[in-house]
Amino acid sequence: MVDDVPKRLSIAEKRALASPLVLNPTERVKELPVEALSTGDWTEAVAPEQSRKKLISLRVDPEVLDFFKAQGPGYQTRMNAVLMAYMQVKKEMGQA
Repeated sequence: MVDDVPKRLSIAEKRALASPLVLNPTERVKELPVEALSTGDWTEAVAPEQSRKKLISLRVDPEVLDFFKAQGPGYQTRMNAVLMAYMQVKKEMGQA
């Protein structure tokens, strides 16, 4: 079936995927100290309600991926829940 064949990427699309993500140079992302991250209990992070997600390509360290995958199916949902909790903490601290 023709519908089962994935669309081939154009040269422009391949270049866009290969290029690094560039943030606005005037905006700096502040890093939280490791101590701030270790004080939270991420094991109780609740997955957000299902919403329309955006498909992205995300590079993570192999250890991070192995950690989440070792917890069983739904590792991407758990990763999203951790990122959501981080975002909410940053917003509460007024750093968003």
